Amino acid sequence: MIEVESKYWSPGNDKVEKTLVRLGARKVFDGAMEDVYFAHPSRDFGRTDEALRLRKRDDGSELTYKGPRMHLEHTKAREEISLKVEDPLAAQRIVERLGFGERYVVRKRRTSYIYDKLRVDIDTVDGLGEFVELELITEEPARAEELMRTARDELGLEKLEPKTYLEMLIGREGKASD
Repeated sequence: MIEVESKYWSPGNDKVEKTLVRLGARKVFDGAMEDVYFAHPSRDFGRTDEALRLRKRDDGSELTYKGPRMHLEHTKAREEISLKVEDPLAAQRIVERLGFGERYVVRKRRTSYIYDKLRVDIDTVDGLGEFVELELITEEPARAEELMRTARDELGLEKLEPKTYLEMLIGREGKASD
């Protein structure tokens, strides 16, 4: 399956959430999240545009491989393979024993809604700010872009952010050392 996603700087997370409730969206998650990203022992994921992430949440954890991005007009799409894990510490130990090293950690507060066929994630990311992500898992990325355009307009999302949270944090880190 292909994950199609667009990320926007939020016009105000409270405003977006109120609009989703008014539109009849269904809340499916509200809580803290920690994403641990790993470095490959012999391949530069920054150059290959891949990622290996362990997402830790109170209601469960998952290990995810993300393939290189395919850029569409206002969205990005990529292969995503996820595996639910009962014990995130054990999963992290296995990955580390295979030679992967913990590289970055992204912490955020997320509230997620299902609106039509889209997942709408309202995030407050430590060190970055407020964002809204629109996501759809599909086999037809071009069709997903139409749904996202409609949701973007209804939610008042204007400022597209093409970088991942990880890329943004790495960029911020680079600027701090200049």
